[in-house]
Amino acid sequence: MIPPIISAFLTYTLITALTPGPNNIIALSMATQYGFRRSARVLGGIAVGFLITMLFCAIFTYSLVSMLPSVTGWMRWIGAAYVLWLAWRIARSSPPTSDNDVPPLSFWNSIFLQFVNIKIILYGITALSTFVLPYTRDLASIFGVSIILTIIGCFGNMCWALAGHGFQTLFRQHGRIVNNILAALLIYCAVRMFV
Repeated sequence: MIPPIISAFLTYTLITALTPGPNNIIALSMATQYGFRRSARVLGGIAVGFLITMLFCAIFTYSLVSMLPSVTGWMRWIGAAYVLWLAWRIARSSPPTSDNDVPPLSFWNSIFLQFVNIKIILYGITALSTFVLPYTRDLASIFGVSIILTIIGCFGNMCWALAGHGFQTLFRQHGRIVNNILAALLIYCAVRMFV
């Protein structure tokens, strides 16, 4: 890749990784409710699922470029439904307390959720089809970029988790308001998939 393409790629990926999305809001919510240490398995599951999803995106983008518009349309609806389900769950959840006995999401659930997370699917497909495939068809480069996409995405998740951990006391005091704001952000994410 040439420097202007690398610059555009990094701008796109960092902005996408740091804006609200299902993974970032889950990371924030889990760290707020359970602290950073107890949320580690959720973050680990997100990272593993993210990598697997990026590798799938690389394979599909590479081999099914002509079918992307129809696949993207279906995945958009599935992803929007998933994001709205997350919004509903967060809005209905009780505010976090210091003695929360309900365990956080499991490692495996965190992995599974990545396969229906339209934001990261579109993130991977867009980055690969816009910034990589026009310049190279080398599979090693494509898979290398998939790993870079995972690292950048997980950086965004970690930032949101650290924010949740850092503001844990504030979030516990105003839990209902925080949950409603997080749910509204997820609804915004679902709407942005179509607008």
